Amino acid sequence: MMMFARNLPCFRPLLSGILAAGLYLPAANAASVDELTGRYLTQWSAFYPTRAFAEGSRDAAARFENYSVEHLAQWRELNRGIRDELEALPVPRNADARVDLQVLARQVERELALWRDDRPLQNRPAWYADQVTQALTYLLVSEGLSDAQKREAVLARLDGIRRLCEQGRRELVSGNRLRGESAIRSLDASAVFFREALPALLPPGDDATSRQALSDAARDTAEAVLALRRHIEHKVLPEAVDSPAMGEARYTQLLHRRSDGRLSPRTLADNALAEIELVRGLMVATARDWWRQDRGASAPVPADEALLARALSAMEDDRSDNPDAFLRQFSELTAAAERFVRRRQLATVPEPTTLYIASSPDHFAGAAVGGVYPAGPFAPQSNTLFYLPSIPGDASPGVAEGFYRSFNEHFNTMIISHEMFPGHYMQYKVAVTHAPAIRSIFADGAYVEGWGSFSEELMLEAGWGDNAPLTWLAHYRKRLENATRSYLSVMVHTRGWDAERVSSFAVERGLLAPQFAVNLWQRVVNSPMQLTDYFVGYHQFKQLWREQRALRGEDFDQRRLVDAILRAGPVPVPDLPPLLGANLIDQQ
Repeated sequence: MMMFARNLPCFRPLLSGILAAGLYLPAANAASVDELTGRYLTQWSAFYPTRAFAEGSRDAAARFENYSVEHLAQWRELNRGIRDELEALPVPRNADARVDLQVLARQVERELALWRDDRPLQNRPAWYADQVTQALTYLLVSEGLSDAQKREAVLARLDGIRRLCEQGRRELVSGNRLRGESAIRSLDASAVFFREALPALLPPGDDATSRQALSDAARDTAEAVLALRRHIEHKVLPEAVDSPAMGEARYTQLLHRRSDGRLSPRTLADNALAEIELVRGLMVATARDWWRQDRGASAPVPADEALLARALSAMEDDRSDNPDAFLRQFSELTAAAERFVRRRQLATVPEPTTLYIASSPDHFAGAAVGGVYPAGPFAPQSNTLFYLPSIPGDASPGVAEGFYRSFNEHFNTMIISHEMFPGHYMQYKVAVTHAPAIRSIFADGAYVEGWGSFSEELMLEAGWGDNAPLTWLAHYRKRLENATRSYLSVMVHTRGWDAERVSSFAVERGLLAPQFAVNLWQRVVNSPMQLTDYFVGYHQFKQLWREQRALRGEDFDQRRLVDAILRAGPVPVPDLPPLLGANLIDQQ
């Protein structure tokens, strides 16, 4: 059993000393906390309009990020000023106010580190690709804009993309080779999308002139994206860093920042390796249950490795084989999961349900394989976008088979708990309605992915999936994958493991499904910190659950605890206990 330290995060030496001593300065006025966080969110929305629109700010629809030297200098100065205010602000006695200030402090430090240390404008081709790829994601499916407003906003953002691409050609000078190659693939897909697909996705204008303007802007944007792509290929990659590893010192620094000092690479790797051994044992035991159920109690049971291989193969055989059936299955599973949560009273499901489910847009190719894009606190009743993973229509039969074997019926039944009910969709839907906006906008990754992973277990233990052994096996395989990814994140970036060694470990020890094994190397290289959130957050929630059961004894009420956790919002899990009492009381 792994235990993660529960030290209170210290975002300032002064604050950490006060809290460690168990003392509080005179209580900060609640209004001052609200004013400070509100002021920061206003400035953040102005600096990051694409992200602000995704959080529900309609005013940001027709704006795009401006990373000019002057604008960036103002933004950095603003963050330094907020940091100084935080240092001078008395520590609130109120737990909610205290947590909000901690969230703000972490965000300020991330912003300062991003522009001071990472310098993405100069050093990160993939950062440009992400900006381009996500520029229109929410805008194109927005229901809050008229057709004319949407066209105007798209034209404005296309202009912003062209300016960003031009800036990239001036300023981008270095990067990592593997990440740069990934950025090139993403930019290629985006250029095709802008040139060929975008004009048809928007309603035609009232006259030929407006239609031509959109077509011209889309074509010019595609050309600008390709010009940036050529710059990366010919100017950046020849001088790019070949090693995908960031190095032990840098990895340790980032992990320390992400975990508020709770984790070192050694601790994370040791915990993950122990989890791998534990979960492999659980998978073998589950495979035995499946075998007896399928063949009868008297049937001879194969040796462990052979048994597990047969169970995994049987699990993957139950699958869709085309995009339409795949989309239909996820839509039906989503509705069934919502009914199940309501019927079993696992949590209070928010109403109305606001979901848009579709296959991933074409321009996500090379950058994303689907995911949940939640409604934000600026428009909490907007649709959450649930984009399903997809493969190109011209994919080879072998690639298509590997995809659908990975996303088999049992995996999909299990993962809907993670993604929808009571996982990401419900988690964000409740948070944006009940928790301060700053918590959802600057969500803690370990809370978000940990809750999704913990939700899988909550649902299965309640009988979701009819207690089918192969659905449990899918969950354990995902849990094994989470531990494997955390372990490999450490090994690649601190021990220099290469792609071949990663693939070998992932398949032989991590038992990854075909599609996930193919994608793993890119994810370990490109998102090493985010990959740890699933494993770390899951165990933080397991620990929290044990503590709350012990604390409340016979008064333990699962539904009320789930509601309280979600109402508190996605803050670091170790910061949750002081917030749970008030939310539990509020529901009585």
